[in-house]
Amino acid sequence: MLMLFSAFAVALGVAGAIWFATAVWVQREERSATTIALARANLGAEALEQHMLRVMDRVESVHDLLLARQRMIEAGDQAGQLAIEAQLAAQLRRRETELSQISIAGLDGVIRWVAMPGPGVVGGNVFVGDREHFRVPRAGLPDLFVSEQVQSRLTGRWTIIFARALRDRMGEIIGVGFVSVDPQAVSRRLADVGIGANGIALLLRRDGNVLAHSRDEQAGREQRVPPAHPVFGAIRLARGGQLEVSNPVDGRPELIGYRAVRNAPLVVVVALDATRELAAVHGLRSAAFLAASVITLLTGAGLMLGVLFAERWRTRAALDAARAEREAALESLAQGQRMEALGRLAGGVAHDINNVLQAVLGGARLINKRSADPAVHKLSQLVSEAAERGGAVTRRLLAFARRDSLEAEILAVAPLLEGVREVLAHTLGAAVHVRLRIAPGVPAVLADRAQLETVLVNLAINARDAMMPAGGALEIGATAEIITARQAGVLRPGSYVRLSVSDTGRGMDAETLRRATEPFFTTKEKGQGTGLGLAMAHGFCEQSGGALELRSVLGQGTRVTLWLPQAPASSSIMPPANLRSHGVERRCHVLLVDDEPEVLAVLAAGLRERGHSVIAAGGGLEALGALSADPVIELLVTDLSMPGIDGLKLIEEARRLRPGMPAVLVTGFVAEAEDELEHAAEAGPMAVLRKPVTSEALSARISALLVPQKQKV
Repeated sequence: MLMLFSAFAVALGVAGAIWFATAVWVQREERSATTIALARANLGAEALEQHMLRVMDRVESVHDLLLARQRMIEAGDQAGQLAIEAQLAAQLRRRETELSQISIAGLDGVIRWVAMPGPGVVGGNVFVGDREHFRVPRAGLPDLFVSEQVQSRLTGRWTIIFARALRDRMGEIIGVGFVSVDPQAVSRRLADVGIGANGIALLLRRDGNVLAHSRDEQAGREQRVPPAHPVFGAIRLARGGQLEVSNPVDGRPELIGYRAVRNAPLVVVVALDATRELAAVHGLRSAAFLAASVITLLTGAGLMLGVLFAERWRTRAALDAARAEREAALESLAQGQRMEALGRLAGGVAHDINNVLQAVLGGARLINKRSADPAVHKLSQLVSEAAERGGAVTRRLLAFARRDSLEAEILAVAPLLEGVREVLAHTLGAAVHVRLRIAPGVPAVLADRAQLETVLVNLAINARDAMMPAGGALEIGATAEIITARQAGVLRPGSYVRLSVSDTGRGMDAETLRRATEPFFTTKEKGQGTGLGLAMAHGFCEQSGGALELRSVLGQGTRVTLWLPQAPASSSIMPPANLRSHGVERRCHVLLVDDEPEVLAVLAAGLRERGHSVIAAGGGLEALGALSADPVIELLVTDLSMPGIDGLKLIEEARRLRPGMPAVLVTGFVAEAEDELEHAAEAGPMAVLRKPVTSEALSARISALLVPQKQKV
């Protein structure tokens, strides 16, 4: 009897231990699944917050433009007013925008001015004085007011209105500016977050009013989240976070990620149904306790327990794999956003630095001309060469960021590579043997000749440095290749020419290879390289419609492969225009415009040295005034990026006064204005020069533009 009692006690102890261990394990799995779901809701809310911040940036920029329009009206500047109204209309025509309407109401509540998608702007006499989005800003609210979903009296469509009072220079309210956002577009953006069927995403006002809903584009009209919902209490403590709460309406458990949008009375919420999210774990709970019961009754329960723990590890591996996949996707998204931001930074840096280099290069050239001292000549030459090297660095930056302006033309591969080999034979030295391996009948490519030659030379110089001091063999190959839909990855399906540059150098280890195409990463000694060569090559290939692949083994050399699209068999593509002055410089009356005083002074002095009569203007409005007052002006030279009226708008306005007037656009960053540039080129003689530019090159381009004008006389 004692032995039976002892055995029973041992059995109870084993059963208790099994049940306790099972309960602890199930709780841990439930907590892990809950943590993962909360993290997913939090990431979704963060992604929506970033999107709404971009929307708010556009809304704020529109309100700034509305205020600038009022300043132009007060100053009596009709041209400036029209230019700003054109910018406002352009905001609505942007493909990625969610803005649907921009309008201004007077103090009487009547709409005085409206801009909508489509051509131009319209006026209106619609009364909105009884609307909340008019009354609240009209009463003097200093902050941005966001309406609930309302039906526009101008279009009859449902919209969300961001309103702000318009004040004159004395601070008095003179009207209310409205920026309308399409709630259906916002709802589609909420749905794109990918939260699945177990959750919803909402855009709310701080008072609980639903502005957009991920499951229904029509939802949100007169809908509210109860003020007692825990998310509103959490917002008062922290601007963003995650919650595990019960819905106050139906009591269902929810896993919530939320963010309060900065500088706006808006909240984005991603709510997951906890019951559905944890259904699999709850099923696992039942299975675990069933297994524990069976273990206490059957001696063979050990096998079932092993199966249960094997299932546990399989489930954990699946969760880990899903987590790793999600983290990789988020890292890829973040990398893309960083590269986009760096590309925008490259454009701004190129513009600003090229303005500085323009002043330096022009000043050095003028010093060289005006001084008879050989020592001064030598120093000015050094400064000029340094400025030109700086311009080359900015061009590599733009190429890396895929924001350089490419002039694609049809290039025969074999003659191109033969020319590159001749250059390399004098550049790389006798220790490096260069050979070509070109497949018979390799087709032509469609690319920018100067950029492609620069990329090949840079890759060859990198290969030479990797083979020094012993030297070695450098092979440049070319062959045609067709990428099918099954093979397509980075490359789209189509016909390509594959160019390769291979060396027998020391190669790269895995970490160096991984970072090789990062901008400013280099293994060379300080002063021996900028770290932009491979980054520029990568950007050039992608901007040309191709791709770049880098393979290397430590001690066995490196191969860089470039895929470029084949040129079409019959094409209307012409080679880039090459304007020449035919050796004769023609003097004329030039209107020179630049918002940088140093650049303006240096360019004006250089043109005057070349015999031109120059009228200098520091901005678009000043230039239009000079053009109206002086009928002898024959040609316009202007910068692209200027406050108020930019260079392309100035050329358009100038040609309204003087149809067909020749124009030269001098800029450090033109890629993002290529569409407008083509339109401007159709309206009259047009040329583009990239800063830094010498006065000789500018004068030659002016003479080339004037040739057809003189021949017509």
